[in-house]
Amino acid sequence: MTDREVLRAASEAVRVVMRRQQANRQLHTDGGWAAPDPELEALGVECDEVLCGLRPEAPDLADRLATMLGDDWEPGEAK
Repeated sequence: MTDREVLRAASEAVRVVMRRQQANRQLHTDGGWAAPDPELEALGVECDEVLCGLRPEAPDLADRLATMLGDDWEPGEAK
């Protein structure tokens, strides 16, 4: 089971990555609205739901977070 503080930090980091990607896509569309990455959005929601006890932690959650954030990601680290 992932530590709650690590999971909370990972959830925020996923959203930072999602917003950064969204902003980069927006630049390429001359300021037009760019939808968030659905995989990142779903991962952030999953983290929040695990934190709130709305769903059990999936066995592969840490692996999926590592894939999205990088194996070297540490809580409190902005990507």
